[in-house]
Amino acid sequence: MHKMKIRIDKMFPFLEDLEKYNLSKFKADFMAGLTIAIVGTPQAIAYAVIAGVDPRFGLYACIVPVIIASLMGSSRFLVAGPTNTVSMVIFSTIATLSINGASVSSLPDSEKMQLIFLISVIAGLIQIAFGVFKAGSLLNFVSHSVIVGFTAGAGILIGFGQLKNFLGLSIHTSSHFIESTYETFKNIGETDYRALFLGVFTIAFIVGAKKISSKIPASLIALIISGTIVFLTKWDSSGLATIGSIPKNFPPLSHPSLNFGDIQSVLMPSLAIAILGVVEAYSIAKSFSSKSGDKLDSNQEFIGQGLANVSAGFFSGIPGTGSFTRSAVNFTSNAASRFSATFSAVLVLLIILLFADGAKFIPVASLAGTLIVVAFSMIDIKSLKLSFNATNADRIVLIATMIATLVLHLDQAVYIGVLLSIVLFLRKISHPQVFPVAPCCNDTRKLLPIENNQNICSQISIYQVEGSLFFGAISELEDKLSSYIKNGGKIVIVRLSQVRLIDATGVHALESLLRECEERNITMLFSNVKPAVLEVFKKTGILNKIGKDNFFDHTSDAISEAVTRVRRLGKCQKCTQKCFQEC
Repeated sequence: MHKMKIRIDKMFPFLEDLEKYNLSKFKADFMAGLTIAIVGTPQAIAYAVIAGVDPRFGLYACIVPVIIASLMGSSRFLVAGPTNTVSMVIFSTIATLSINGASVSSLPDSEKMQLIFLISVIAGLIQIAFGVFKAGSLLNFVSHSVIVGFTAGAGILIGFGQLKNFLGLSIHTSSHFIESTYETFKNIGETDYRALFLGVFTIAFIVGAKKISSKIPASLIALIISGTIVFLTKWDSSGLATIGSIPKNFPPLSHPSLNFGDIQSVLMPSLAIAILGVVEAYSIAKSFSSKSGDKLDSNQEFIGQGLANVSAGFFSGIPGTGSFTRSAVNFTSNAASRFSATFSAVLVLLIILLFADGAKFIPVASLAGTLIVVAFSMIDIKSLKLSFNATNADRIVLIATMIATLVLHLDQAVYIGVLLSIVLFLRKISHPQVFPVAPCCNDTRKLLPIENNQNICSQISIYQVEGSLFFGAISELEDKLSSYIKNGGKIVIVRLSQVRLIDATGVHALESLLRECEERNITMLFSNVKPAVLEVFKKTGILNKIGKDNFFDHTSDAISEAVTRVRRLGKCQKCTQKCFQEC
């Protein structure tokens, strides 16, 4: 019975929180949820604009999907929903994808949204598969520099992409960064100065309010003031672009396209959103769990994010993932449990039902100003410097991902960044370190590296091996050890204390070395072998070939045995090296 309860609690994480819930937690969660809703509502509208869809679909993505993610995820503070990076991938997909020869961006809204809902469902199913098959550990292979580079590149795209709306230009721009920017500046003489005024006011208000206090919902207040100005001046009736009416209703059920051809067309963008979503959500959740001390289950988080995206596809929402801004608000608002995000979703629904009429006066230029502020904040100079200065691999991944984000389709940029970070990681671990060591004469328990491969003892050589001995790394190990054992001597001690992985190729290489040693009348001893590596030796039979008496738990024991054996052979009877004498 107890085991069944544990299984049920693991499948439905919110049940454990529900058992311990009380009035005090409710008050804390409700206030945190209210703050998230106030901050998140203008963001949802803005991110829908980035995605190139009607603002209501961004708001709908903050309701059912957020509830699902909060109930089924692992993190107490992570708040899901539409985000700037995922919205940019959606926009890039719409702008560049063609179905039956027709550009998706030119399709009627009903058909276009069916494809976006399909993308959300497929991305969600992929994320669920990641969680079910416990692929969470794969995130360790994806460099953080991928997210830093992609986010910075997306920030540049968003900022320059919103210049058209910021200046009130009624022009069609390309989906390509350089062409779009050129087209915008070419038509700068047609600027609508009413739009420019509202955009500048929005940026100035948000920046000024944040300097006073980060708790001020600056974006929401700026949009309300801008909307009020439009209402009083009636600029909307004289050509100033506004976001238009938002229906006052619950998120309607939607119908993702089930056409096989459509599924094939959106599969790669969906995979990119799934990968970007889980990497981003996990990174955010991990940062807050480290501060709070909460335990984080990456696989459960993937399932929660996946279910949220699937629900978005059926409840008229655009795809999303964990939001750093809304999660940070949740954390700083002292949320007591995962239900704070659930309350935020309910409150967003109330805002739609009560205040949707006022949205028709919100100027697009003010939203553009909001997004330019967001875009600037996405270019994290501190993180860029850290990634650039850390290692050559981080630097390459960062620069390549940023450039790919600016010049290629965004889904391709995600793949390039992820693939490059994995390739560089594999390149790093495929070079095992092999170097000669010798016992310290002041303390024979310590082993020190020997420069220029000059062994202290002419008959005994000790080699430290560090790294994983798998098929991609073994050739280098084989070359190095083969070169070393040609230096002479009768006994080679191979120390494997830092080797945690060996595969069939590694075993085969050791067999080749054994044969080479036999031909030269050299004995190989092994010390400090990890249990997992020793188990592979047993299963493959190489343990018996080497001989169990040639394996030692400690290198000092191997050295003692080596000294005894060479003395039996009439060697080293008058050894002058104190460290080997004492062994």
